[in-house]
Amino acid sequence: MYKYILDYCFGLVIFILSTSTAVSQVYPSAGTAWVINGQQQAATSPDWQQQFSSAHAVSQWEDNHADISIGGSYDQYEAEKTTQLGYMYSQKLDWKMGNKEQYLRHLMTLAQQDYETLFLHFQHDTKIEIPDNSHGHNTPLYGIPELVAIQQPSTLTRQGSIKRLNLPMEQPLTFIKNQTLYLFSSEKLTGLDIGFNGHKLNDSNITISYATRDITQNTLQYAWQPLITQPLSSTLNSRWVPPQHWPRVSISSQLSSQLGAQLQIKNARFFVLKITIDNPIKGLTINNLNLPRWYQFTEESGKHYVTIPGWDPVNDTNKDGYIDAHEYQQRPNTEASARLPYQARLIPLGRMWNEQSAMCYVNLFSAGNRTLLSDYLYQHWLGQGHQGAYNDSLYHIPNASQFQTVSGGQILELQLPVRQAGKFYWQSLSAFNEHLQQTNPRTWIGANISDLNLFSESGLQPLVTGFNFFVREDYIHPSLGLSQQRGLLQRWEHFLLSAQNKRSVLMAHMRKGGKVHWQGHSKANWQHDQTTNLAIFYLLNNPQLDFYQQWNNSFYYSSKNTTENNYYQSGVPLNVAYQPTAMLKHDIGKPIPAPTDYPAVHYVDARNNMIASSTDTQLTINNQALPITPSHWFYLHSQTANTLPWQQSKPPKVAVIARQYQQGLILYYTDHSGKNKTFGEQSTATFDLPGQYRRLNTDGNLSQIMNKITLTGYQGVILIPENKSI
Repeated sequence: MYKYILDYCFGLVIFILSTSTAVSQVYPSAGTAWVINGQQQAATSPDWQQQFSSAHAVSQWEDNHADISIGGSYDQYEAEKTTQLGYMYSQKLDWKMGNKEQYLRHLMTLAQQDYETLFLHFQHDTKIEIPDNSHGHNTPLYGIPELVAIQQPSTLTRQGSIKRLNLPMEQPLTFIKNQTLYLFSSEKLTGLDIGFNGHKLNDSNITISYATRDITQNTLQYAWQPLITQPLSSTLNSRWVPPQHWPRVSISSQLSSQLGAQLQIKNARFFVLKITIDNPIKGLTINNLNLPRWYQFTEESGKHYVTIPGWDPVNDTNKDGYIDAHEYQQRPNTEASARLPYQARLIPLGRMWNEQSAMCYVNLFSAGNRTLLSDYLYQHWLGQGHQGAYNDSLYHIPNASQFQTVSGGQILELQLPVRQAGKFYWQSLSAFNEHLQQTNPRTWIGANISDLNLFSESGLQPLVTGFNFFVREDYIHPSLGLSQQRGLLQRWEHFLLSAQNKRSVLMAHMRKGGKVHWQGHSKANWQHDQTTNLAIFYLLNNPQLDFYQQWNNSFYYSSKNTTENNYYQSGVPLNVAYQPTAMLKHDIGKPIPAPTDYPAVHYVDARNNMIASSTDTQLTINNQALPITPSHWFYLHSQTANTLPWQQSKPPKVAVIARQYQQGLILYYTDHSGKNKTFGEQSTATFDLPGQYRRLNTDGNLSQIMNKITLTGYQGVILIPENKSI
């Protein structure tokens, strides 16, 4: 245990020394970011083939054209300039043990601690309504083993070859004499369900054994202890009491290299079964091989439900971690029917990601668990060259939306119903993240919150203190309105975050209106929307805190090449195509107060009630006065709805919202609700400017001098003053 503490402290010191104190900025007036870059490709477009003739060239360009990279990679290129940030899902561990799970279990084994204490469990049998989908269907949660391998017969001089089976089984497996099946599991098993096909099945016996020591090439045939032997049948349901001293065993590198990455993880150990059949008849086939299900699935009136069995330690009278038949009959808590603790884990069935998902919620209420997870993160970041990470699934926590309980729902470790747990879990998650930041203030601890207003509900407040940067996916789009839900006038929450020194990655997409969305991929449409999105970013920008990323109309990120479905030109590296590099190179300085005689913008709440001005330094929300960074937005033009004398003023129906920089003026012409195709395609208006300006074009060049400008609906522009003394 002392060695673990010393290793932890040493790793932490190295990580702190390896993290930088600040982020160097590529462009003069805007921070920039990549989101999940990777899978770089050489350009195939003739215009770009010479510059980007290899994936290495693309990676090198990316390293020189963004300040941070979140969740990404650079192929074989060693990134030197970009601050790299990884993923961090502190609230979950996977059933199928990967690097994180094996690392934690290894440390807990050394400290003689129970791995199961990392998880939250239902104390009572809990019935939940679930969506009708395939989430988790190819995992042990639905009876599919993690990994099964088959070994061919061995000879006196040569070990039989071994290979991994594809699961779930799509076709019968022919079984011959002296073949052997091996099943690898992260947890102890209580049985197997195997389907056979063949004649005179009763003439053959199946023996299922468990490994008692580490598996090397020499012990595949030895060191096994039988669990059960029985005759074959067409539907074989083998059951046994798991041995109390069933060890997790390691797999030799020679074997693991043949069976997949899951077995090659450092410190990887598994519970392993060996399945043999004596004298199998000719033509014997195995049709299916499944684990017994511990969940009960039902359908009622077209709705789908699952009952997760509860685990209560009072039922385990001999404290061996298994409820045997006698204990089950005599259990004090008859509402808890789990035989093993893992069967009661809080797992959001039907609300994960895909058929391979098997996520289990972590008990972050334990100080010991938080220390273990902190250690893992620091070691992982150090090994990956990361300076922190972000949580891309913040909404996945134990709460009423993840567990729509019909009955039960009590969490053993919290002694609260899961429907009430969300607020407390977020508090615990935020406390964990605060600890990470206090341990090393240079660490980036972030979360993807999209356009969620963290100040709109008191229950979300812990998230503000728990993270020091936020990913705002789909936060900007080229038809953003003023006062629709989360319109520009409700973006005051972003300036509340900046007043607390929170950094943000503001991501622009093309999926909610704009020229590209409405009229298709053309060079003119892309240049129009890229300019508009960058202008909106400059409206929101807090220098040194905010980072810009432009994407297409999807949520699939990479560094592959463009196609005809996501750009006007195929074969261009995605980030090269999307980033408005030439415009970003132009120095417009920092935001400054508005010119005189122009009205300030008033922010509104969700009910369109005015709550503060763009020049204010304090805003009151939920009866709490909070500091806010003045945006200094102003109206170059506004068309206000008529109101009666006793009515409160309302936001404009149409406006040009503006922001002044030391060497630039940002304009955006929009309407009340946004995403209005008619307004975007038909509205045109000319406005006087507060001086003489040149328009910044997408190629970085400047237009002729102008003192008036004509804008179309949902058009944003960046203007450069002819007189540089603004």
